[in-house]
Amino acid sequence: MSCRKCGRLNPWAYFAPVIDPYLPIGTCICLSCAEARGWLDRDGNLKPGITL
Repeated sequence: MSCRKCGRLNPWAYFAPVIDPYLPIGTCICLSCAEARGWLDRDGNLKPGITL
């Protein structure tokens, strides 16, 4: 699993995983990228209206 924003491999916490059913690969958005983009509230949840 890699972050589709920064390329980080196997982040410990992530959002919006996408898995290719034909290949053993997947992508996600790591917690650091979500925080940097202002997508999270104080508790670490997605803010209302944010869809990934």
